[in-house]
Amino acid sequence: MVFAFAVLIVWAMFLAAWAPLIGWIAIFCFLQPFMCAFFMKMVQRSAMGEEEICLFPELEEWLDDLMMPYIRLVMCMAVSFLPLVIYLGVMDWDMDSPLIWLFIAAGAAYFPGVFMRTSVLESFSGLSPAGWWGLVRKAPLPYAGLLGAICAGGWVILSLPSGFLMDFAMAPVKLYVACVLMNMCGLFMLKHEFAGEEEELSLIHISEPTRLGMISYAVFCLKKKSSC
Repeated sequence: MVFAFAVLIVWAMFLAAWAPLIGWIAIFCFLQPFMCAFFMKMVQRSAMGEEEICLFPELEEWLDDLMMPYIRLVMCMAVSFLPLVIYLGVMDWDMDSPLIWLFIAAGAAYFPGVFMRTSVLESFSGLSPAGWWGLVRKAPLPYAGLLGAICAGGWVILSLPSGFLMDFAMAPVKLYVACVLMNMCGLFMLKHEFAGEEEELSLIHISEPTRLGMISYAVFCLKKKSSC
């Protein structure tokens, strides 16, 4: 899987180097949305407790399968760092202000939570500050540890040798580190966001099989247990 992504990245970098217009169109209209959809799907599958290797995203609808996850990622970044942009605009982009680091830290702390919730929910409702606070409140120390792991992974990726040829060689390593971080995010959601939900459900109805035969299905209806 990582090798296939590395081939895609090398192909896009080659196009960007030798045919800039076509290359950048390929990067922003296919490669980046494709990688974003794959990473979000990895978070979602890990959060659901699935241990199988995450497959490539479906490509039936370009807008829904590729661009919508990419748009959700962009919105996560925009919401997380919007206060920083507003502050810089008010301060005439004065980069020497000490409050800049406070806004950067706030955005860096907010982004992973909304990214994980948006990946799992597949909806813009994952951007909700109330949802983010509910997630962090359940496990503040594990969330802080996850932030540290993400920072460490980002430092590893940025510390790898760079250059035209080295970028080609280091692409699989960067993707592997990113995949590890996505899996950690999904496991965090599994343990802290959905823990105990199965205990709050009770079976209230099972329908009859649709027909007698080798292929049939039944409908299971669940409801939350009452607190009384």
